[in-house]
Amino acid sequence: MRLKYTLPVILTILALAVGCNDNKSKAKEEARAKWSKARATVLYGLAKDQYATGNFEPARKTVTDALRIDPDNGQLRVLSAKLAIEAGSLELAEKELERARQVNPKDPEADYLSGVVYQRWQRPDQAYSFYNSACEKDPNELAYLLAKSEMLVVMGRSEEALHLLQDKVVYFEHSAVIRDAVGQLLLGFKKYDEAATVLREASILATNDLTIREHLGLALFFGGQYRDAASELDTLVKNEQYAKRGDLWLALGRSQLESGSVRQARQSLETAAQLDATNASVWVALGRSAFQLGDFKRAELSVRRALAMDPDNGEARLLMGYLRLKQNKLQEALVCFQRASNADKSDTTSLCMVGYTLQKLGRREEAARYYAKALKLKPADDMAKKLLASVAE
Repeated sequence: MRLKYTLPVILTILALAVGCNDNKSKAKEEARAKWSKARATVLYGLAKDQYATGNFEPARKTVTDALRIDPDNGQLRVLSAKLAIEAGSLELAEKELERARQVNPKDPEADYLSGVVYQRWQRPDQAYSFYNSACEKDPNELAYLLAKSEMLVVMGRSEEALHLLQDKVVYFEHSAVIRDAVGQLLLGFKKYDEAATVLREASILATNDLTIREHLGLALFFGGQYRDAASELDTLVKNEQYAKRGDLWLALGRSQLESGSVRQARQSLETAAQLDATNASVWVALGRSAFQLGDFKRAELSVRRALAMDPDNGEARLLMGYLRLKQNKLQEALVCFQRASNADKSDTTSLCMVGYTLQKLGRREEAARYYAKALKLKPADDMAKKLLASVAE
């Protein structure tokens, strides 16, 4: 009878002992897992620092060691992808990013980096999709927004890219970068005054950013705000980083020329010619400065050099016509102005000068037709109006 009651007690004790051992094993496994994750986190921090300082090989070794310990660590997978991108191993990078998304589907950086991969593969539709997903997951990250807008431009949807960024300018109120991007898109649409306004804001927010000042200077130049353009561009070309930029010296010289600072313009344009002697526009501008200073010989030499490079250059033909008028060579002037007009059918100045030369040759009716043609193209053209009135007198 005693055995009958003793056996269940023994079995219960054995069961409790087994359960206790299972619990101890489970606790050990949990402790080991926590320790592994802690070690992997420490290694991730080390690898991140190595990556940030450009030590990519040590970073790769550290990441590999960490992933052996904790293969489902999403941060490590993303960092591994970054290292693969740096090494040009795009297929490996995308595999790591797919694994990272499986571990943490809400991580926007994995989507952003996949966008980078597909952009390098020149697959803009897929890149845009990933950038868009990153933006949706983290609307506060400007880099994702800029990447999305860049893909829109690549896909031929520049207007959509512009609206996307303009809608976010106020949200990123302290960002010079987004304003610079908006300004460059506006330049592409030839909205120079709007571009200059937003680029001024960007320049105020980032006073030492010379790239933004370059964009501002060019927006002012193309928008006809020549004095302001000259001020910005003059500051730029004095900087060693920009001192050898022939295009900026040309823009500066033309801005000074339009502002009436002809001697300064000539100096700037001579520098542009030294830096970029094969640019016909430089020689045309040099010719204009020489013409305004009364140096007609130098002006003609410059124009001839421009025409040797670009025989259909309308500005050069127009300037040669002015020179021939000064020399009272009316027939040659007429040919030059006609060729200038043929080079640019929308230019009313060359049409007026054809008419003016015809008028001086005594062909008043023909002259009137050219003035009328100029007014048809540009009804508010003051030169055409005055010249047409002079024929009627």
